Amino acid sequence: MEKKNITKEFEKIYQKTYYQILKYIICKCHHLEDVNDLVQDSYVELYKRMQKQNNNIENVEAYLIGIVNNLMKKYYEKENKITVYPFIEEKEENVIDWKIDLERDIVTKENVVQVWKYLKNKDITIAKIFYLHYTMDMKIIDISKALEIGESNVKNYLYRTLKELKNVFGKEGDDIGEKF
Repeated sequence: MEKKNITKEFEKIYQKTYYQILKYIICKCHHLEDVNDLVQDSYVELYKRMQKQNNNIENVEAYLIGIVNNLMKKYYEKENKITVYPFIEEKEENVIDWKIDLERDIVTKENVVQVWKYLKNKDITIAKIFYLHYTMDMKIIDISKALEIGESNVKNYLYRTLKELKNVFGKEGDDIGEKF
């Protein structure tokens, strides 16, 4: 198959599977810092394999999940990774674009990095729940199924952590930077 056709087919597959693959990686990864790299590496590997196999891949979603699983296995054999903050992009003049829209009295543009650091210091399950709920707009029941934990556990993690965030980052006039 022609490279042009493979590229078009790849773009269709990417658009169709991106949300599902992102959710899968978030639920299965060991460190949220690795999510962006794993997503990118998975699709690069898929594209390479589509070129080698002349785009003759049956059940692309299952094939892609297999690629993700293999990459994760290799990825976590090398645990010496540099920590970065995923899902946060610094833009011009240090304006941060973070998709999570928690309650407006908790998160402001000035403290979003501190909130993310705070969440990352919690159990990884909590960070995953927050990302899936607030960024990917998943319902609590869907998060429960994806993470294979009880719905009441998801609610407890979510609401207890929200309460903590209100206490730590509430508009009390405290300097947030001093808390970290």
